[in-house]
Amino acid sequence: MSIFIRGVKFEVSDGNLIVLFNEPRRVVSSAVLNGGIVYANAILNHQVDKDFDHKDPEGYLKNVVESLGLKGIVVGLMTAANVGKYGLSRYEEGDIAVTSIITAGISNASTCGEPVSHRSVGTINIIVLIEASMTDSCMIEAIKTATEAKCRALAHLDVRSVNSGELATGTTTDSIAIAELGGKMKLRYAGPGTKLGELIGKTVFEALIQALERNEGLKASRSLLDRLKERGITLEDMINAGLDMFIPHPGVETREKAAEMLREELLELISDVNVSSLVLAGLRLEEDAKRSLIPGLSPSSYSKDPVFLVADEVLGMSIANYAAGTLGHFEYVRFDKTKPGIIGKLGPFTDDVVGALIASASSRMYSRAMRSLKKEKT
Repeated sequence: MSIFIRGVKFEVSDGNLIVLFNEPRRVVSSAVLNGGIVYANAILNHQVDKDFDHKDPEGYLKNVVESLGLKGIVVGLMTAANVGKYGLSRYEEGDIAVTSIITAGISNASTCGEPVSHRSVGTINIIVLIEASMTDSCMIEAIKTATEAKCRALAHLDVRSVNSGELATGTTTDSIAIAELGGKMKLRYAGPGTKLGELIGKTVFEALIQALERNEGLKASRSLLDRLKERGITLEDMINAGLDMFIPHPGVETREKAAEMLREELLELISDVNVSSLVLAGLRLEEDAKRSLIPGLSPSSYSKDPVFLVADEVLGMSIANYAAGTLGHFEYVRFDKTKPGIIGKLGPFTDDVVGALIASASSRMYSRAMRSLKKEKT
């Protein structure tokens, strides 16, 4: 498959995404091969295996370039993401046009500045083609603007660091290439307040959203179960916490039966938009509290779950009352006092909304068993 964009041939074949220029073009990049500012004949984004670990990645890419028969200077990037599942966005306004081509994998999503404990393969590679002439400083500023757009897209999708669970700003191995294709305009600036910056921001944002959906199946509308899992809270964690409080009951005599029924109830509750809204409100409040964004609540006092903070319990009670009524409220109180399993490892807001979710499922399990017994008797 090939796409032509004003003096550029863009093609994807056999794990290689190639941007071929009709003449050498100035490219500024953080590429493994021929990074920095160079006049390049092509940009290559090469797909490697997920367990790729080569002692000389630059030499490896040189061999790939040679095997592909690419001539001249080639700016070489690499990724374990499927390069065929790229995102592409183009905008043209007046004498300026910008095209962004992005491949994305986020198995090692991270937050800039945090310690990295999780080692995996996953890369966001950004290629931006700009149909205008630019000063050196403008090209460098274009990198800044594209990076801001990348962070915006990750925040839009609520992508989480695999190390800390905080909002991700990228992965540990991201790379970027900005290519100047030339044009009538001679530009000095590429910040968000300029037309060029606006087009870079729009195209990078859209192309990254596309790439993440195509390669990772990641959508803003994904389920609450996925959103919890991204924060280290799995369905199995919640079932096990429910089982820690299990009391044998007619119709739910064994832990195996209880686990089955808890799973069914949790999945049903998680699919309810109102339950999801209340749980997500708790997750957002958890983050705001840690960042001192809740007036009158310092992070140091918040971490101790102060007695004057009742908003977390109010949220928990709201979930329990909505999902399971009065009986759910009493079950929530039982869980909140004990904080079994995963609940005890969570922050003040998160433990209440997740605890209420599990307690509601537990209450509904017992109520369903009682209804079934009544039907049998009649």
